[in-house]
Amino acid sequence: MEEADAFAEKAAESLASAGDDFAQGRHNSCSRNSYYAAFQAAVAALLLEGIRPARRWDHEFVHSEFQGRLVYRRKLYSSRYRTLLTDAFRVRVDADYSARFVSRRSALEILRGVRGLLGEIKEKNHGGR
Repeated sequence: MEEADAFAEKAAESLASAGDDFAQGRHNSCSRNSYYAAFQAAVAALLLEGIRPARRWDHEFVHSEFQGRLVYRRKLYSSRYRTLLTDAFRVRVDADYSARFVSRRSALEILRGVRGLLGEIKEKNHGGR
């Protein structure tokens, strides 16, 4: 299995967990799993374009390279994904590190965005083979 495929598979697993969490009304967990699905999907997208970090896949690198290079400059992904990673990260931080609870609406918005992104990445990956 190629590395991009592995990250896409991890993203699909995280997304499935997020969907289950949402269905059970666990909006904080849904947001957490949605963010990790988005992060893993973005890593897969970067790998498909031959983009790698010097050392490791840290959040700042993945956010800036995916949003800046693949969405903004190269226009390989829809502009609706330009802020998805940072929006999902912000909601995940609220879910994990504050007393606030993530609303159903916020969880659903992130979940839908990540579903769309992963779908586009899988389409690009399998369409190029």
